[in-house]
Amino acid sequence: MKLRTKLSIAECRARLGSATDLGGMALAWDSAGPGAVLGEFRGSVFRLHTRKYYQNSFAPFFYGRLSSVDGGALLEGSFRLHPFVRLFLVFWFSFLILFGVAAFIVPAAAHPASGISRSWFFAGLALLAILGAGVVLIGAWLGRGEQEVIHSFLKSTLEAEDQ
Repeated sequence: MKLRTKLSIAECRARLGSATDLGGMALAWDSAGPGAVLGEFRGSVFRLHTRKYYQNSFAPFFYGRLSSVDGGALLEGSFRLHPFVRLFLVFWFSFLILFGVAAFIVPAAAHPASGISRSWFFAGLALLAILGAGVVLIGAWLGRGEQEVIHSFLKSTLEAEDQ
């Protein structure tokens, strides 16, 4: 997403800082209500997300950067998952792939010690893959309106236009 505004970077940062809820450190009883935008700022780089009264680690975060352009500022950013969640998903699916490939490479004994056949093992891996994808999809469904809320928040707060 790219937004262009006639405001300076300093003015954009000041407006975003005053319009977001306590710089991202608000507690549930301190916030303005569900849907309030929370922010964390580090210079011209920032992260925004909406207030929720339920846990959804798979909700989108907006990661943005302000840069100076002639006569104003340009906001560039994208919606992504939290870095810890992305790392968790990499580990989840990497281990599924590792165990799946290992089951093809390592020859199976005629009578496995565990008593579980290979078909049950692969069914379990498939179930874990479906579970991993399902959790991501349910989290995305729960956070379905948050991108529009943050986009309209940025446009109104910064008096910006899509580019």
